[in-house]
Amino acid sequence: MSKGPRQAPPKSPWPIRERGLEKLRLQLASQDALAPLLVMALLTGACAGIVTVAFRFASEWPARLFLSAPDHFESLPHLWRFALPVFSALLLGAIFELLKPSRRQVGVVHVLDRLHNHQAQMPPLNALVQFVAGAATLLGGHSVGREGPSVHLGAASGSWVAHKLKLPNNSARSLLGCGVAAAIAASFNTPLAGVVFAMEVVMLEYSVTGFLPVILAAVAGSAVTQLAFGSEPIFNVPSIRLNSMSELPVLLLCAVVIGVLAALFIYVQRRIAPLQQRSPLARFLAVGLVTGTLGIWVPEILGAGYDTLGLAMMGKLGLASLLAITAAKLVATSFGSALGIPGGVIGPSLVLGACLGGIAGALTNLWLGSNTASPGFYAMVGMAAMMAALLNAPLAALLAILELTYNPNVLFAGMMMIVVACLVCRYFFGTEGVFQETLRALDKSGTPSWRQQMLNRIGVASVMERRFVVSARRVGETAAGRLIEQHPQWILIDLPDEPAPQVLRAADLASFLQRRREARSEAAEEGQEAQPPEDIDLLKLPGERHQPAPLNWRSTLLEAQQKLEKTGADALYINRGYGGALDNNAAGIILPQDIDNFYRK
Repeated sequence: MSKGPRQAPPKSPWPIRERGLEKLRLQLASQDALAPLLVMALLTGACAGIVTVAFRFASEWPARLFLSAPDHFESLPHLWRFALPVFSALLLGAIFELLKPSRRQVGVVHVLDRLHNHQAQMPPLNALVQFVAGAATLLGGHSVGREGPSVHLGAASGSWVAHKLKLPNNSARSLLGCGVAAAIAASFNTPLAGVVFAMEVVMLEYSVTGFLPVILAAVAGSAVTQLAFGSEPIFNVPSIRLNSMSELPVLLLCAVVIGVLAALFIYVQRRIAPLQQRSPLARFLAVGLVTGTLGIWVPEILGAGYDTLGLAMMGKLGLASLLAITAAKLVATSFGSALGIPGGVIGPSLVLGACLGGIAGALTNLWLGSNTASPGFYAMVGMAAMMAALLNAPLAALLAILELTYNPNVLFAGMMMIVVACLVCRYFFGTEGVFQETLRALDKSGTPSWRQQMLNRIGVASVMERRFVVSARRVGETAAGRLIEQHPQWILIDLPDEPAPQVLRAADLASFLQRRREARSEAAEEGQEAQPPEDIDLLKLPGERHQPAPLNWRSTLLEAQQKLEKTGADALYINRGYGGALDNNAAGIILPQDIDNFYRK
């Protein structure tokens, strides 16, 4: 018996006609679509930079009406130091009470949740809530930073670009990371730290294909903020250095203390975060009362605290002030962040680290004689250690301090302190980064496995089998021959009265037609009268057959695998989401072995 038709490469036209933007989308579904992804990254970086700059204006300009200088809440009377956080908390609580629970989710934790559990699809309304609520929180003097809201807005910018261009989900994930990098770069004018933060904390991957778009986006975001605010560094600090190697034991002890306090911060976050399910008005009011009460006596904790951070790095804060700021900042920020106040923890972590480092420097001078240590230098390396331990982001913290201070002398001591602080926080206290711990406290899945990460990088459109034809269940022999002439791998059987079509291997139909022709030839040779050929019922035809479940073409391979597991189907047919006739909507076929084959590469 002869074989069926030899399979040939596909010829146009096929179910998908890649033209223009649709061809770009298909390219972006691949793991190594670097050139088009760079174009999208540049667009995302510019959008994220513009939104971040707009947020900074919104959170700083109105403060000029009641503050003598940015973040200088110390100039306010005692009553206003208390009333401002309380009033803003009441306002925020009232706004959040009017929102659906799903619309109250903001911040870095929300970004990670949408990335890992919702394929990087950021709701625009949540971003709007973050913009308004984040600005109100900072203007109200709450002890939070502007980086958390900026990360949310940057991620939403990347998601918005992907949504508007209808890009596949694997590209949407990449653009979300690009938006995060651009937002961090625009917040601090630290493009390198933005890149590493996006890869180390958010994307959790290191690859050339992943890095280059994120780098370009960070450059774009930094360019936008330099156009708006100039290229000068945020902090103008002297280029001080470690005076003597004999100071290393002091720095080691300081790093241990920083690791312990970072673990305490995370522990408070983990225990209190489940209360975020309760009324936002009560939660925010509690935060306002605590922050306002502490602000009466320690006004340096109010707001983002960048003025206090600058003073600490200049070594201009006394020991008593440093101790008071550290204690009050730790309470106000950990309590407010755990109860869901819409602000960030990156800025406060820098303030805490700087104050702890300054305390270590001051105590060294007190015990070993003045001018033994430089409190400003200790503050710089303390910033790196606290940020690294709290966020579980050692490389991002080190590069952030390098870019913020423009002082390469911090690298040696900073690296040592980062290692010790992270070791104490992570291994002695068993904590991960504050964002991952908060995700777990809220019963949301955190860090994906490496296999999930790998499958999420690829869109189904780059793996699916596109050599298929759509056919009705019953087909004449001539029509069946025309189907086979197109050299498909599969035949998608349209069943309008059934919930899903079925898939038949085309080689089985070709073999059936060949056997029928041979039988007819043998009958003719024996002189038997030829019978008119009957229509072929493709559902009764012997062969390999699958009942596929539908999946949108924007999905990743991880979504395809999860769909197979959830439905129990043994195949998927990829649809373009248009609805209507199957032959206009179907785009390809995927079997479980297609995913396994990619996984084994």
